[in-house]
Amino acid sequence: MCISAATGTKFLGLKTNKCGVLYLALEDSNNRLQDRMKKVLNGRIAPKKFAMSIRAADLGHGLIKQLEDYLSKCPETKLIVIDTFAKVRADMKRGESAYTADYREAGLLKAFADAHKICLVLVHHTKKMRDIGDVFANISGTMGLTGAADEMIVMSKGSRDDENTKLSITGRDVEMQDYQMNFNKECCRWHVLGTADEVEERKTIEEYNKNPPTLTIRKLLSQNKDGWTGGATELINASRIFKTPIRGKAQSVGKCITKIQDLLFQQDNILYEPIKNGTGAGKHKFYYGYNPFIE
Repeated sequence: MCISAATGTKFLGLKTNKCGVLYLALEDSNNRLQDRMKKVLNGRIAPKKFAMSIRAADLGHGLIKQLEDYLSKCPETKLIVIDTFAKVRADMKRGESAYTADYREAGLLKAFADAHKICLVLVHHTKKMRDIGDVFANISGTMGLTGAADEMIVMSKGSRDDENTKLSITGRDVEMQDYQMNFNKECCRWHVLGTADEVEERKTIEEYNKNPPTLTIRKLLSQNKDGWTGGATELINASRIFKTPIRGKAQSVGKCITKIQDLLFQQDNILYEPIKNGTGAGKHKFYYGYNPFIE
């Protein structure tokens, strides 16, 4: 993010305004930072507007003064990243609650950013015990911290084995949204796959297109343009002939079809009717629906 802003190039597919950047990487070593820089830059020269440091004072010992002095020397700086917030926190005052301490310290940094009209990003940890109902409740600390922030961005995984990471954003001036991302270790970059809804939709369609009932029904209608009607056992037998074997027993076929019936129409213009009464009761009927855009 810092290098993108310093060069005026896109970050996660979004435009940036080229500006001076200060990155306080307070949990890193110079060697580790240089290694990451090489991967991110991929042979390019480091931008002149990008500065970083692995040391800074905390809020109780002159951090704000340090940052103000830096801005006076480098007025083109519009983005400061503090990584991590815990590294610049001061000791709690006597008799001060955790909420008050969180709100006071986050408020000091927000007041500084507002006064200088810059963007200040605090990198912070999430709680070990996760709230699956509200991802923003996983931010470590009290509501005093989140209440002082203009915007919040949380990265989370469903499990450690997940290849993708969800990025959730909310705030006073942004619409709440979730994105799916993955990380390329070789170039040390995140890539946005789309909004969570878009990714889920693509995954659903991909699974639908590989689904044995889908493949079998398509084959049956390609040979029976006027439609096909048959029982679950007949559908299973047809799947074996077409080499699209439907697993499971006949009783489970109806559930599989119900699950994909909306996609059958949306993706393949195929309508489904379960026959519940009469001599054909228990059978399944498939036929092409009318579509004015298809002649």
